[in-house]
Amino acid sequence: MLNSMKTGALRPSTRNLINQLDMSQVEESLYSNLPEDWLLTLLSNAPKLHTLCLSGKKTSSPFVQSQTFRKLANASMVHLGLENLDLSQCTDIREPTLKSLATFFPNLVSLNLSQTSGVTDLAVALIVDKCQYLETINLSYCRLVTDLGLLSVAKFCRRNLRVLHLTGNLKMTDVSLIAVAKYCPQIEKLYLSECSQITDAPIEWIARSSSSLSLKELELHRCDKIMFGLPLLELLANNCKVLQRLSLTYKQINSQRDDLKLVMEAFRDFKQLRSIDIYEVPEHSPALFFWDLAFQASHGSLEKINLYRGSFATDYILGNYTVAFEHDQNISNTTVRKFNERQNGVHKATVNLFVDDFY
Repeated sequence: MLNSMKTGALRPSTRNLINQLDMSQVEESLYSNLPEDWLLTLLSNAPKLHTLCLSGKKTSSPFVQSQTFRKLANASMVHLGLENLDLSQCTDIREPTLKSLATFFPNLVSLNLSQTSGVTDLAVALIVDKCQYLETINLSYCRLVTDLGLLSVAKFCRRNLRVLHLTGNLKMTDVSLIAVAKYCPQIEKLYLSECSQITDAPIEWIARSSSSLSLKELELHRCDKIMFGLPLLELLANNCKVLQRLSLTYKQINSQRDDLKLVMEAFRDFKQLRSIDIYEVPEHSPALFFWDLAFQASHGSLEKINLYRGSFATDYILGNYTVAFEHDQNISNTTVRKFNERQNGVHKATVNLFVDDFY
């Protein structure tokens, strides 16, 4: 196709049919590789292109380099139609290239920079300053981004921001997240898992701000400093009226708490909650807590509870993986299956168990 574009053999009517391009599965070899101006050629011949995926998730996308974008700069390329750009896990891009993205694509609506090299506070600031229509920004695992970068997002994206991914950012603190809660009232999805510096404070801000009126998804698992006490849980339940998905870590709601009954009642107050993800479920966790939680569906919209745990000692007998003797109070594939198969005549949520040593 590139050759047809370069030689002018591609008809104008065909060019106008190119709306989406996914380059994430393209692989180069010793005998076949893309020329440095491949991206310039594509963009020049696809005026109606609105979605471009260059993610390195599957092939590492070695052809997505700073030199590739330098060709765009040399040709003064500006593509006004591109709205969605995915550069996730592209590891050969430098900061100057990211700074120029807004020049090439000023009308971006969605930008994915998860695990992308070269992402800094200054690069983020320049992008959000010039791309005024951004609704979705993914900065997951961008380890060089600090509060300064996120404060820029809060300042320049306040009118349109709907979805913000911040998973795994270790340098962001309550200061910048409170700014997001304060200045981005239309945010619908907020992903904060593995943000080790975040405490309860910004979550309380979100629950008390106008953001609570639009928030539909909130990820908080593996945030070690978020204690998730009963007052915070009740605050979210009472104020986040349209919240549909919530993720947290088991220790934040562990069954040793004296106020477990009150915790269960607080979950009942989430009228629109459809999915709960609970991570790091420990061995010998009483299944009764999760069964009771599943029956909260009869009071609201809860559809599924996803439990994530690592391998337990009871999963192994004499060194071989096998099905251990099951007690109804233990969380295992067998007890989960029995619970889901049980017909009680009352609507209940489906419980899913995911066993992975990562968790």
